[in-house]
This record gives sequence, C-alpha cells and structure tokens, in this order.
Amino acid sequence: MIKTRELFAGLIILLFFSLSAEAQSLTLADVQQVIAQAVSKAMSMNQRVTVTVVDKEGNHLATFAMTNTRATTTVEGTPGQGLEGVTVPASFASRSKAGTAGIFSTSGNAFTTRTAGFIIQEHFPPGIDNRPGGPLYGVQFSTLLCSDVAISGTPLGLSGDPGGVPLYKSGQAVGAVGVEGDGAYTVDRMPADDDQSDEEIIAFAASIGFESPVLIRGDNILVEGIRFPFGNVPNPAGATLIPFGSLPGALVPVPPNPLIRAAPPTDFIPATLNGVSGQMSARFPVIAGSNLTANEVREILGAAAGVANRVRAGIRQPLGSNARVNISVVDTDGRVLGIFRQLDAPVFGLDVSVQKARTTNFLSRTDAAAKLRNAGFGSYITRAAADGISLNGSVAFSDRGFGFLHRPSFPDGINGTRAGPFSSEIEEWSPFNVGLQLDLVTRAILGLPMVCNTAARAKQGPMPPCLCTAIPELKNGIQIFAGGLPIYRGSTHVGAIGISGDGIDQDDIIASGGANIFPPPESIRSDRVFVRGVRLPFLKFPARPFLD
Repeated sequence: MIKTRELFAGLIILLFFSLSAEAQSLTLADVQQVIAQAVSKAMSMNQRVTVTVVDKEGNHLATFAMTNTRATTTVEGTPGQGLEGVTVPASFASRSKAGTAGIFSTSGNAFTTRTAGFIIQEHFPPGIDNRPGGPLYGVQFSTLLCSDVAISGTPLGLSGDPGGVPLYKSGQAVGAVGVEGDGAYTVDRMPADDDQSDEEIIAFAASIGFESPVLIRGDNILVEGIRFPFGNVPNPAGATLIPFGSLPGALVPVPPNPLIRAAPPTDFIPATLNGVSGQMSARFPVIAGSNLTANEVREILGAAAGVANRVRAGIRQPLGSNARVNISVVDTDGRVLGIFRQLDAPVFGLDVSVQKARTTNFLSRTDAAAKLRNAGFGSYITRAAADGISLNGSVAFSDRGFGFLHRPSFPDGINGTRAGPFSSEIEEWSPFNVGLQLDLVTRAILGLPMVCNTAARAKQGPMPPCLCTAIPELKNGIQIFAGGLPIYRGSTHVGAIGISGDGIDQDDIIASGGANIFPPPESIRSDRVFVRGVRLPFLKFPARPFLD
C-alpha cells in the first residue's frame, strides 16, 4: 500500500514538472497555432507572407511560406553600400525577426523588432539631432549564423524591421514569431509617424493567446526618460482560423532541423557563482587560459555576478528589479574561458558579451593594427593613425571608448562633424552600412563561404566550420557599445571581460566589478586619450546604481 502511494506521489510530481516545463516552452501544437493565426490573418488581408517561429533561446522551430509569397527580400538602401541593396531569401528576414524578438525578451522585458530598431540608430531617439547613438548601436551585427557562441544564429543578424513579436505563456517568455512579405528589409527611420506595416499587423495577430504581459512591454520601459516603442498595432485582431493542415503554402526546410518541432531542451545548465544563482552553457565550461587559472576565471565571473545582483536594472520591470546579464571572460587569443548567465538574462547577451570581451581584448593586443591590415582593413588603420590611434597595445580600450570612435559623428551624435575613424561617414551611413564592424563580417553574412549560411550546427554540437571574420581572435565579430573591459595582471594584458543583458551603464559597472580584480593600468586607459581635442570615455556608471 505504501509503495502504491509512493508511486502515485511520484507520478504526480513527474506530471507537475512536465506541465510546468510545457507551460514555459512552445509545444508543437503551439507552433502550429501561431503559424495558422499568422497565415489566416494574412489571407484575410489579401497578403502573402513567410512566417518563422523560434523558441526563447532562438532555436528555429518552423518556417512557413504561403503560396505565391515573395521568395526574396531586399535590404533597404543604395546598392553597394554595406548590405544595402542585397537580396536574400525571405526566410532569412522572417527568421532574423523572430530570432531578435525571441532572444531580446524575458520575464522582465518584452521587446519587438520595432523596439530593436529604435535603439540601434545614429541618434537616440531616432531623428533627434545632436543626441548620441542608440544604447545598443551595433547590436544588429551579433548572433550571426557563423557565431561559435550563439545557440542558434540569425541569417541577417538581429533585426530592426517591424514584424518580429515575442510570445509568452503564463507570463514567461517562450519564443517569438517573425513575418516577412513586403520584399523590403528595413529599419523604421521615422518612429514618430506611427506607421503600421502589414508584417507587423500579421505578427501581432499571430501572437494572440501568447501576448506579452502589459507591464513588461517595451512601451513601459524608459531609458534616459525616453519611452521605447513596442508596436504600432494597439488592438490586434485575429481572423477566421484556417486549420494548420489546410494552410495555403508549405514548410521551408532549415537543415539539420525537422520541418517543424517543439522547443528543444535548454542549452543551459544550473550553476552558482559567488552565491548568485544562474546558468552556464555546457559548451563553455570554465577553463584556464594562457595567463589565467580556472579559479581566477571563476573569481572574475563571480565578482561580476555579485555586482550584477546588487545593480538596479535599467530595462526590466517591475521597478526595483536587479540587472540580469550574461558575463564572459576570454583569453588574449579570444578563446572563451567561461560564461555565466544570471537567471532570466536575455539570451541575445550570450553572443554579445563574448563579442564585447573579444573586441576589447583584441584592441589591447600589440598586433591589433597589423592583423587588421593583413585582413584587408588597412584603410581604417590609416584613418585611426591620422587621429593618433595606433592599436599597438599602448591603450587599454573599453568597448565604450572604442565604440566612441566607431560612430558616424565624432563626438558621438554631434551633427555636422566627421565620422570616427572606424565608422562610415554620415553621408553613406545607415544601420546596414556602419563601417568596420560590418565589413569584418560581410562575407560570412552573404554566405562566402556558403557553409556559414547552410551548415547550421546541431544543438550543443560542433561549431560551423567557418569564422565570422578573417581574424581568429574575433571569431564572432566585434561589438561597439559599452560593457567590455580588458584585464591585466599588473601591466601585462591577460584577457578581457564582457557583459550584456541590461542597460549599457549597468553593463559597464558590472564589467568593472569583474575587471577590478585585474584592472588595466590607469595610465593607459582610453579616458587618458584625446582625439581631435575630445577625451575618449572609459566607463560610465548609472545614477543610484545599487538597490542596497
């Protein structure tokens, strides 16, 4: 009798955990429902679209192309400038939109691709002169398919084109839907006009039943007193539902995945550092580097995590929440020595935190200029040298400091000035033509070699047999907004730390908490350097940073 009761209790526990896991992830039926809602809405509007659904870690679950939909989309802008004018499969755009909304959103913030487009432009808010660049300026060139870090990359990087909307179940982020159909891959350059795109209307209709909680939507989050947008579809309306099996069109193969699937198991494993509960990736266990022991790496990660647990969040609801970030440490050759993620940190920060660490690490090497020249980017080195920047290890650049030199106006945001030495000039600049950051990864995005776009790796499996860049120390590209610092043992450069997942000032203060164990010499920090009579920044901390 006792054994029977114990068995029954065990079954109840198993059922509870099974239902709990299902409540926080997308089932096969959920994926079919979201696609059916999107296609039904499109049919009611006489539109033809491609629809992609991903899970909360960006894993591709399904792409559906309606009959007679456009097979391709073209990046907005003047052909020949960066990615402008490039034509790609429409599924690349829908997947990038879904991936962006999926990995940007958490239980504390829900962001759409419209939100993303608002924070990557040359002014913040867009269109307002003499304001600095968006807080996530440059994030669009992260989480690429070629990345050795991203759980599941996006073909065009992170998207600012409206039409990507997060999906929630019981208040928990579970994924996102992306819609492409108008043949133009864009960023909203005039957010004040409150325009509606058919893609965004269809995406919001697809999310009915999986809506974001109102409190955490992007339009309830302010940065510097500026309200983010969420969507220009205030009251999404559905349409008469066509059963999934009767939808006009077909699923699009995305090898090596099945045509359609439920969300796979998480990529993360539980971990605790410095008393902070979080997660690590099974792909990146803590290891020693050439100049850091494994215990020192844990100490750096733990110190940063301890600060993060005290820092007041910049982009999370409810007010009074602590920051949730991804923390990465790399060796001098850019090898990942460890990644720690606080619970519910946005997944986009996984790849970005490593990009930040690798960027500031690379810039601190004595051979950075030589490596860029050898890779074909000597024009940027020549421009930097004209501004007194040598990239020979004599300056410890923070990502904030380097990013200041990678803006289309210098100082950042000041109209009528020349671009920083690593940026496109403002006359040619666009979110698809930013300068060195994009030039480093253009070949990988465009599929040269094509294996970067076709050999998507299996979950927790081997990495793609290609790099995002021609420079081994920058395997997944560079990042140009704040949150990365080089680390030193005395005067010897030993690696770098990168933080991503909250406001950039929060990222900076958390990075400093980790780097404080091995800080760069003050005499070589980037805020000791003047360019065109302007002091470069190093770090910027938020006002009233701590909760305690």
